[in-house]
Amino acid sequence: MSLVKKISLNNITNFNKDNSYLNIVERKKPDSSNIFFKELLRKPFNVNKTIAKKSIFEDIKRLLNKTVSKKVQVNEFYQIWLQDMGKISNLFCNTIEENYINFSLGTSRGCKRYHIDNVPVRLLVTYYGKGTEWLPSNACDYSAYYNGEKNEKIIIKQTERKFIEPWNVAIFKGQKFRGGEKGILHRTPDEAINGKSLLMRLDNSAAYNIC
Repeated sequence: MSLVKKISLNNITNFNKDNSYLNIVERKKPDSSNIFFKELLRKPFNVNKTIAKKSIFEDIKRLLNKTVSKKVQVNEFYQIWLQDMGKISNLFCNTIEENYINFSLGTSRGCKRYHIDNVPVRLLVTYYGKGTEWLPSNACDYSAYYNGEKNEKIIIKQTERKFIEPWNVAIFKGQKFRGGEKGILHRTPDEAINGKSLLMRLDNSAAYNIC
């Protein structure tokens, strides 16, 4: 059984039908993105709202237009970024076969402990900063995780730690997915907690601030 797969973006919609627990879409970070996000992140923000598939781009744009500065909005990269989030959000709707999803975007991140999300499926994209840290199944102790132990007990092979690169798309099966109790353990890396970061998180519409 393949626990982790590297796939193309359009193949995300098959995620619920295969035997993997984590799919990763590798993407090249746009050359102009760092300059744009450094300006965007001058002021911290966090938004969390249910958006509709039929109006997904408009919903994201409306939400962000209320949050980010006019100086950021007039940057030509702003529209590129909005289109990217809209496209990925639409694919996520198709993946979980729902017309509404929970859209979260923010500069503050938690979940320091290795965990499996308490949702059926979750999609993450780190647009800026250190990406999500995850552990291959042979590098962690699931018993320690379920017994409530700290990270030091959960991880058994420090050298096997992996990170999702910025702009790459990661989609995880969570605890509420059938068989999800053996999902991929992951967490927010220390660099993202202590430094600047921007993460988009997509869940089913029932999820709200669930780690």
